[in-house]
Amino acid sequence: RGNAMLIGVGGIGKQSTTRIAAFVGGLECRMIDIVRGYGLNEFREDIKNFMIQTGVEGKPTVFLFTDSQIVVETMLEDINNLLNSGEIPNLFPQDEMDKICGDMIPVCKALGVPETRDNCISTFITRSRENLHIVLAMSPIGAGFRNRCRMFPSLVNCCTIDWFNAWPEDALYSVAHVKLEEKCTECGISQYVDPLCKMALSIHQSVEKETAKFFDQLKRYNYTTPTSYLELIQLYINMLSKEQERVTSAEGRYRGGLQKITECEGVVNDLQNTLVAMAPELEKAGVETAELLVKVQKDQKAADAQQATVEVEVAAATKTESEVSTMAADVQKDLDEALPAYYAAIKALDALDKNSINELKAFKTPPEMVVYTFDAVCLLFHVKPGWKEAKALMSDMKFLENLANYDKDNIDPKVIKKLQKHYNNPDFLPEKISKISSAAMCICAWVRAMITYDRVAKTIEPKKKSLAEAQASLASVQAELKVKQDALNEVLSRVAQLQALLKATEKKKGDLEAQEQKCKVQLERAEQLIGGLGGEKIRWAESADRLKGDLTNLVGNIIVSAGFIAYLGPFTAEYRIEMAEQWVIKCKELKIPSAAQFSLEAVLADPVEVRRWQIQGLPADNFSTENGMLTTMGRRWPLMIDPQGQANKWVRNMYSALNLQIIKLSQKDFLRTLENGIRYGAPVMLENVQEELDPALEPVLLKQIFKRGGQYLIHIGDSDVPYSDDFRFFITTKMANPHYMPEVCIKVTIINFTVTMSGLEDQLLVDVIKSERPDLEEKKDELVVNIAADKTSLKEIEEKILHMLANASGNILDDSELIEALGESKKTSAVIEVRLAEAEETTREINETREGYRTVATRGSIIYFVIANLALVDPMYQYSLQFFKSLYVQRLEKSEKSDNVMQRLEILLKDITQSMYLNICRGLFEKDKMLFSFLMGANISRHAGVVSSAEWKCIMVGPGVLVDEAAKRYGDPGEEKWLLNNSIWDDLMMMEHTMPAAYQGLTKAVLANPSEWKAAFVDSATPQYSKIPGEWEEKLTNFQRLLMLRAFRKEKVVFGLRVYIGKELGQQFTESPAFDLAAAYDDSTKTTPLIFILSSGADPNDYLIALAKEKNKILGESLKIISLGQGQGPIAEALFKQGRQTGDWICLQNCHLAVSWLGRLEMMVEEAGNEPDQTNDDFRLWLTSNPSPKFPVPVLQTGIKITNEPPKGMRANLLRTFTDISAEEYLDCKKPFEYQKLLFTVAFFNALILERRNFGAVGWNIFYGWMNSDLKAALQQVKMYVEEQEHIPWDTLAVLIADITYGGRVTDAQDKRSISSIVRRYLPTDGALLTDEFRLSSSDTYSVPTGTIDIVRDFIRGLPVEDAPEIFGLHENADITLQQKDTKSIIDTVILVAGSGGGGGGGGGEDEMVTSIATSVMERMPDAFDLEMGHPETFKKIESGAVNSLGVFLGQELVMFNVLVNKMKSTLFELGRAVKGIVVMSGPLEEMYNCFLFQKVPGSWEKAGYPCLKPLNAWIEDFFARITFMTSWLLEGPRNSYWISGFFFPQGFMTSIKQTYSRSYHIAVDILTVTCEVKSHGPEEVTEADLPKDGVLMHGLYMEAGRFDRPTMQMAESLPAVLFDVMPCLWLKPMVKEDYKPGPVYVCPVYKTSIRAGTLSTTGHSTNFVCYMNIPSLKEMDHWIRRGCAMLCMLDT
Repeated sequence: RGNAMLIGVGGIGKQSTTRIAAFVGGLECRMIDIVRGYGLNEFREDIKNFMIQTGVEGKPTVFLFTDSQIVVETMLEDINNLLNSGEIPNLFPQDEMDKICGDMIPVCKALGVPETRDNCISTFITRSRENLHIVLAMSPIGAGFRNRCRMFPSLVNCCTIDWFNAWPEDALYSVAHVKLEEKCTECGISQYVDPLCKMALSIHQSVEKETAKFFDQLKRYNYTTPTSYLELIQLYINMLSKEQERVTSAEGRYRGGLQKITECEGVVNDLQNTLVAMAPELEKAGVETAELLVKVQKDQKAADAQQATVEVEVAAATKTESEVSTMAADVQKDLDEALPAYYAAIKALDALDKNSINELKAFKTPPEMVVYTFDAVCLLFHVKPGWKEAKALMSDMKFLENLANYDKDNIDPKVIKKLQKHYNNPDFLPEKISKISSAAMCICAWVRAMITYDRVAKTIEPKKKSLAEAQASLASVQAELKVKQDALNEVLSRVAQLQALLKATEKKKGDLEAQEQKCKVQLERAEQLIGGLGGEKIRWAESADRLKGDLTNLVGNIIVSAGFIAYLGPFTAEYRIEMAEQWVIKCKELKIPSAAQFSLEAVLADPVEVRRWQIQGLPADNFSTENGMLTTMGRRWPLMIDPQGQANKWVRNMYSALNLQIIKLSQKDFLRTLENGIRYGAPVMLENVQEELDPALEPVLLKQIFKRGGQYLIHIGDSDVPYSDDFRFFITTKMANPHYMPEVCIKVTIINFTVTMSGLEDQLLVDVIKSERPDLEEKKDELVVNIAADKTSLKEIEEKILHMLANASGNILDDSELIEALGESKKTSAVIEVRLAEAEETTREINETREGYRTVATRGSIIYFVIANLALVDPMYQYSLQFFKSLYVQRLEKSEKSDNVMQRLEILLKDITQSMYLNICRGLFEKDKMLFSFLMGANISRHAGVVSSAEWKCIMVGPGVLVDEAAKRYGDPGEEKWLLNNSIWDDLMMMEHTMPAAYQGLTKAVLANPSEWKAAFVDSATPQYSKIPGEWEEKLTNFQRLLMLRAFRKEKVVFGLRVYIGKELGQQFTESPAFDLAAAYDDSTKTTPLIFILSSGADPNDYLIALAKEKNKILGESLKIISLGQGQGPIAEALFKQGRQTGDWICLQNCHLAVSWLGRLEMMVEEAGNEPDQTNDDFRLWLTSNPSPKFPVPVLQTGIKITNEPPKGMRANLLRTFTDISAEEYLDCKKPFEYQKLLFTVAFFNALILERRNFGAVGWNIFYGWMNSDLKAALQQVKMYVEEQEHIPWDTLAVLIADITYGGRVTDAQDKRSISSIVRRYLPTDGALLTDEFRLSSSDTYSVPTGTIDIVRDFIRGLPVEDAPEIFGLHENADITLQQKDTKSIIDTVILVAGSGGGGGGGGGEDEMVTSIATSVMERMPDAFDLEMGHPETFKKIESGAVNSLGVFLGQELVMFNVLVNKMKSTLFELGRAVKGIVVMSGPLEEMYNCFLFQKVPGSWEKAGYPCLKPLNAWIEDFFARITFMTSWLLEGPRNSYWISGFFFPQGFMTSIKQTYSRSYHIAVDILTVTCEVKSHGPEEVTEADLPKDGVLMHGLYMEAGRFDRPTMQMAESLPAVLFDVMPCLWLKPMVKEDYKPGPVYVCPVYKTSIRAGTLSTTGHSTNFVCYMNIPSLKEMDHWIRRGCAMLCMLDT
């Protein structure tokens, strides 16, 4: 038995190792085939088959199972059972188990085991366990593996675990060496094998290093595995061979062309010499020809005369010959008539024999025609006709011979006359007689033949005689004629010889002339060829030399290119450039020949193909070109990270003519479409994948192609599909930053197609020019296409010329067709070159004009990237490039026009920036709107070079940690100690050190005039508006002023950002646009969903219903609202389909609650977008959702997003309220004055309680989700009471608002107290609100305006944008906490959006860090408290014999401390073992491990411990301080002053004080109370004399939002910038409740931690609440309640 778990990242060799091991061990290795719809049932069927194969058949088998095949986690539970017990409960149903038992009977017999059912089953399981070896291939990436190991312990306990670590250097080197050694001779790289191996190793290691940096800076994941490395090696070998062949071929063509030109140059001289030598020969040949011609003419004349005489005689003889021939033909014609019949009759006689004759003789009474026939025979043989005589003739032995030899030429005419009767008888025909007798038929035919022959012979005889005479005469004439012809032939022969001689002489002359002409033609062609290609000679020579160099450099260029394709797809342009440069430098170090500057496009791209891609939609920047090459050249199918859809668009255009198929994983039939694409060679694109790919795609991704029966096949699902070489597969994802596990990375080529800024800039420039100068853009587009076509033609012509030259056979100058083709090609190329030069000049002029508009495109590109990065802030902030460009083009069209170009550019820049802000802001939460403005302004300045990279980094992470060089140079601030607070001086020094161009002399300036600088920045309440002392006011840019503010007052940066935005972009960019649902509706279409992004307190329903009413949509009829949840999906889908047809509005609420259905929603929205004609124009889809990462990105990108939340700030909140209130509603009351005053006040109260939430626990203990509906309800109540009551019931209104309308949501007792106090402030019972003097805050700014609603709105617009704390009744220190929180939040978000900008320092690994913390804590851990060791006074007993109450309390506390100590010790011990790998890292231990990394207190410690918000380091010190205090109390006796913060349960301490007093004075506990008296000293100043008789002294409290002034012994306002005041000792003095008569005090709540909130306990208070303490105060209690004043047992640091 044996099972294994192989652990390592995907692609490291787990499966390969398993297969090799199985092969070596003689086992069959099997895996499951994942198909579409594969689930638990199918998995169990496979397990059954494995168990039957191993248990019944006894075949040793390895079951290889990978984590990528885990469709449902239950599959691992089954694996767990198999590993543990060898079986899965209830796997086999009864009938299948019966069959197994039947199959196991012979097995049991063979093993000698009794054949019972139980034995059969146990033997089956045993054999299965012995023969089935489970090998699990798992990846440790992510938390899934650890969770699985914990959930299914058999994976660890029952498996041999083998960790597959990263391949070491020698392994990587060895693999490369083996692969390259095999191909070194073929590729000609024998001398470079070793350096190439080192180079491959360097590439792999450098990518691993850059991958870590890639994640640190951009939080983008990438993985390198041995599979990537093997891909690099294989790519290199394939690409090198291919490129060497291409370059060698190209060079050969150029060299061949050059050789032909050189040959032609050499031939010219030879031809000229030949022409000179041929001249005398031509002259001699002319003379000889003329002489011979005279002689031939003379002889020819005599021959012609003699020939004329002979020809007359020949004509007469010919005539005689013709007459003889006619006579012969006539004779032959007659013969041809008679002879065939005669010969046929003779042949017929051959068919007769003796038997036939005997048969005739046998007739006694023969048939009439037989007798008739033989009568004719008798006549011919001169015998009397009759049957008797006939029989006598037949009896003659020679009868047949006589018939055959009958003398046909001498038949008696009398006989012929007698026979004429027979011949004419119609019945005397062979055909008729054959019916009576075949013998008689033959005789009949013979008789008729004799008669015919006789007739013909008599006619032809005279003709024969005449013919013989004529033939004799003809022979005589011909004999005479022959003599004359022979004489003529002799003459003609002599003439012919002369003519032949003449012809030969003329031919010789002609040949010489032809040769001369040929030489002239060749000379002309050579000059034509040299002249035509002379210009190419230099270029071809240069090209050939360049190619020769390229061939040498291919060795290095291709290794860099292969590394580029294998590794760099996921990286951004900057990383690609950096790594390629590193690799080129490494090539030089290793002396591998390569180009000095690497460019993938230069090495591998075909310019013609690249231009075609760009025409098809691929952006023209280098990054996109590289992506196009990676897409088409990689060995693996591409997976394109394509958030803007550019790759998708390009692929669609590129393959549109080839029947591109588009599929999605959400489609049920996607596999069928994919199979058809593979079968018929169609391209297929899989769109919108997430981070996991369907396992059914694995055979396609891995290209698991095999050959069977001469055909290539691939196994998909359960079928083998014919594989076409034309098939192409593309995968795209809309996710901006997906995390693909190594298992996915090794199967595909991941390519980052995210649009680049320069690429987008070029695209937007096209849109700008199309809008502003359409004539230019049209001309440019035409030129681009023409230039591309012309360059393609030039390339084709050059290829044609070189091809023709290379394939020319014999003498090239003899090939007129070739020369003409070359001439035409050269003419064409010359025309094209001229046209190209003109086109490129025109293009240059157009580009110069276009460049004037680039600033507008640049602005658009900058803004888009700011918008795109917002997705990092919130997953709902998704905006597609298509959406952005449509908005951009819309503004180009709708913005104000101007003929002045510069003015028009200014208009466009302003309009585009502002419109983008307005459109995007309506989909952003309030907290992110200022962030968006700042990022726009800052990035515009960064791109313009106004903000340097050092300045940008400074705003995010500060100027850096102080370095010694700066400290020495700038020194100490001397007496100005205020500069040492909050690292001001350190920051100033480092700013001057790191940014000298801006801040040179800053430290000197500050020290030269410290009071002015302190007043401007430190003492000022609004340093963001302060004028900077000296020349610095004018010297610094707006951004540099912001950095100055950061150095002096970090908490004010959030306000500084607003000032910066106002100065850079305009004041309107600092204000949130008003909520305008109607405008969002106007921008929408029937295919555009409108998405409400919900937040606490947001309720868009009222706005939607109001808008629907305006558009005549009635709720429940044409406006249908459904809240999504379980089972609501089908209903929503039906409503959607119905709405598309009827034009209804459909609102689907709470989409975040139906995550599983959102995929279907995405498909529905996409279908509607693809079929707009089938959707009613009035249809609208409204969606509401909380922010959710599961919400479909395509829906977000195509939809209009709307946030509806209470605006940030009093001004914005009031403006929102009064924007929603119409003028009619404002006046709609019988008592308008009172109503309007109350309306504004309640609205102000509503805004105030919402804004108080921003101040944390000082504002409200609990964050309450008050909504707009609460305000509406309150206003309705106010209106009702004002109208229906004669006098305004102030008390009633205060109770209604404070305790019911708003207070109904309030659960915390202190918050109830706070809201009532605030209402009392704004609704005084004396009606002061209605007076003109009434103010809503301590300043005069916030009064209650009167007049029309427009006057009120104008008043609100005039309010400050920034809210002073005094408005809320808070101390100005409350602003510091809020500002620190807001500044930290916005700067953290800027860092998130911009990238971290670089990693931190080094240090040990995470394990070392955790182990170090655990060890240091463990070493300090005390032993458990032993109460027996207590001091006698600690547990001193009272009179009753019971232990004193404080001792009892201490004992209870020590028990809880012992529980915590034991928990800490046990978990620290287990964590140490888990880190070492001795035990499994359980869930709680892993949580503890992560807590140690992130300075958090482990959950198990918090559960066993006490409430505390301190980070881990501070918590540990606080814990040991508590241990020290408790130890001293236990061992040394009661304390002079008790540290209340050190207790688990401070309330118990209070109770123990009361019990001590109760027992001392025998007073019932329930009538006692613990009062407090504040002392003037701290715990360290307490003496024995200070110890009270009753009660105790305690310390450890901190007052927040107030302080205790020791000189006056009263509460007082906090000191500036001092957030917490350390309280002096308090005397906790028990007394009877009735006797306690405090003076003016503030009943101050005491809390354990600063959060103040907790679980509501049975007392009605929070579990965080300890008690109330009365602190002396001369101010009214409401003042401190509104301040949020409280005391805390501990701080957070």
